[in-house]
Amino acid sequence: MRRILSFFLVFCLCLNLTGCRSEGQTGETGESEKVPEAELDKQALEMAGQYLEKMTLEEKIGQMFLVDVDKLLKGGRAVTASSPELLQAIERYKVGGIMLGRGNVQSTDQVKSLINDVQQATGENGNLTIPLYIGTEEEGGGEKSIAASTETITSTGYVSPAEMGKNMTESQLENTGEVIAGELAGLGFNLNLAPTADVAGTGQPADEQAVRDRVIAVIGKEPVAPNTSGRKISKVKRKKKWKAYRRRLKQYNAKYDALVQAYSEARYNDSCFSEDGEKVGEAVSAMVKGMHTAGSNGICTVLKMFPGISAVAGYHKLVGREIDTGLSRLRRENLAPFSAGIDAGTDAIMVGHVTVSKVDSSVPASLSKTIMIDMLRDEMGFDGIVLTEQMDVPAITEQYTTDQAVRQAITSGADMIYNPEDLEVAISSIRQAVMAQEIEEKVIDQAVLRILHNKLLRGICKGTTEEGATAQ
Repeated sequence: MRRILSFFLVFCLCLNLTGCRSEGQTGETGESEKVPEAELDKQALEMAGQYLEKMTLEEKIGQMFLVDVDKLLKGGRAVTASSPELLQAIERYKVGGIMLGRGNVQSTDQVKSLINDVQQATGENGNLTIPLYIGTEEEGGGEKSIAASTETITSTGYVSPAEMGKNMTESQLENTGEVIAGELAGLGFNLNLAPTADVAGTGQPADEQAVRDRVIAVIGKEPVAPNTSGRKISKVKRKKKWKAYRRRLKQYNAKYDALVQAYSEARYNDSCFSEDGEKVGEAVSAMVKGMHTAGSNGICTVLKMFPGISAVAGYHKLVGREIDTGLSRLRRENLAPFSAGIDAGTDAIMVGHVTVSKVDSSVPASLSKTIMIDMLRDEMGFDGIVLTEQMDVPAITEQYTTDQAVRQAITSGADMIYNPEDLEVAISSIRQAVMAQEIEEKVIDQAVLRILHNKLLRGICKGTTEEGATAQ
């Protein structure tokens, strides 16, 4: 597995793995020394394999899910502090990672406390000994930046990738990647949904009727106006009925507009470095290298949104969008920047919910074996973590049940599922499929091995001796 490693002590990699512990639980270590990257990778893979052998099926399946932290609690409120309910949910589902967004971040002290509490509980709990991915989406600026949610997180301010691509050299971009990752690591994050490897382009409009139909399918039909004509009804009652109707209509329209706005992706190109594919590849490579340089082990990078969705990004999470680019042009224009990110050592790639009609017209890329295995793994040589886009969006939930979506994604090559519609159903479904031999357990093992391997390489998961002394 190609990786850009900064420091990883040889003492750790020469020990037999008997467990994983969180970042803060360290023991005495000896002097560090440089080891060839290939040897580090090989030994880390061996350690991951040894730990995999000790895991239950439930633990392995849990590792394959990445969820927004708010989804672990009922009520949909933004999680800003640890709680017994949150820790119990993490223990119950044994998830591989959680994501924090702008609503979960109020200040540096607050988010540090939240992350530390979660990781400490993870490491101390005997039933959940694998530290979590603690992720966010920090591109350095723009609407998605957590730096914009609080004055105490500076990062690169409001410099979007589009602005970076116009104004920064490769060296400056690498520097910026290190700055972003360094600040995230300082807060306790170890995974970042960045950088975007899409080439910016002119968006193709979505079918307006399809958008309207999907919104109505999600929130229901518009309230019906009261029929008060030709009826013996007092003016007072008529007035009340129309007042109530206008109130319901106003609420409905607000809900409608909010849903449309949430899925519009109107500023998607702000996340893209350039309209020039070569420049995008250079920028992506520089950012990945920079993010891997921060701290002692760097931060996990997730390239998005495979296989390049900028032309149809608008409403692609709401309705089915289709890329009709021919295969040779797709390879030349869309896939080249992803190849650059793979060569730079990205840890993961997120696959989007768009259909590539000239490659696989039957399902979205996030559910396509042709896209994830034949193209991404076999053709492009990516052996890192394949992560789906959020599965709790109408483009998926209106077409597939939770059971159908997660089974299809995993059998088609996904290692991690991001936000299944119903986490409990998703985990139960995969367990039942394995027990019924509808999904081979070796498919689960291969995915979890990649995850453990990556957690070891990034210093998230640490090997220990049989006596329990941690080796970094």
